[in-house]
Amino acid sequence: MRKWLCLLSLVSLLFFFACETGKDMSGNIRTPNPAPGASYVGSKACADCHEEIFNAMKGNVHMQLAEFEAPGFKKGCEGCHGPGSKHIDEEDPKYIITFGKENAFERSDVCLKCHTDAETYHWDDSIHARRGIACTDCHDIHNPKGEYMLKKAENELCSSCHRDIYAKFYLPNHHPLKEGKIECASCHNPHGSEVKHMVRSEERLNDLCYQCHMDKEGPFVFEHEPVSERCTICHEPHGTAADNLLKQNEPFLCLQCHEFHFHSNVEAEAGVGLGAEAMHKVFTTRCTICHYQIHGSDSPSFTISGEGKGLTR
Repeated sequence: MRKWLCLLSLVSLLFFFACETGKDMSGNIRTPNPAPGASYVGSKACADCHEEIFNAMKGNVHMQLAEFEAPGFKKGCEGCHGPGSKHIDEEDPKYIITFGKENAFERSDVCLKCHTDAETYHWDDSIHARRGIACTDCHDIHNPKGEYMLKKAENELCSSCHRDIYAKFYLPNHHPLKEGKIECASCHNPHGSEVKHMVRSEERLNDLCYQCHMDKEGPFVFEHEPVSERCTICHEPHGTAADNLLKQNEPFLCLQCHEFHFHSNVEAEAGVGLGAEAMHKVFTTRCTICHYQIHGSDSPSFTISGEGKGLTR
């Protein structure tokens, strides 16, 4: 058993070394090669036919990488398109990677040969990848128009698919995305995440919210259970018609979990039933007028039973 563990450790170490150096287990450069036997000719040879693209790419970071920045990888045009000798000799695009004939997984795999940092670590199991979206659907290496070589400005690009979500930012209460204070990627990682909806959090959604709303995190002596579980139980983060990004205004949101308050029980206990006055008190009173510390409290309450569990002032 010990021998097998040692062998497994050795294989893992070799694989790690291969990934770090940019070479496969045999020491070859990890650049896709759709034409076996083709050799590298250099980017200047590409300029003979693709002069316009070549000139536009001169200032591109992919063309300016130093040796120490991408050890073991071929740089320039052939770093992404593969060795070009056969393509040049035969003048046939089938001998290079065109990013047109390949499927989404093959196109993305070319990019992921180099882009292996934490930002793209979860790409393979992301909802974008599973729905057949490739890196080149959002990024244009030759003619970028936005930051990160995006085809469009970030929010405009995301909204081209997620129109229902983007529309919520035009509701009366919304996160300040269209005001330019945040972007979609401020909360979401489009390349994948460990958390649902590709949220930029390592364990749970609340950790993302607490990066800005630190006063709501606690821990509190007296906690409000929905707050500890998930912020989106009560809040719609993109935008709502209700105050404070609540899914519904008070008291209707609160009444989904909490039955009618003692205001309405006075007449009911007397056998009168729920009268007009009681209904008026229930539906025209905001719960947070009294239950002010709705996210949690460390202060006991001496005015009602239950100490501070009522989250009152």
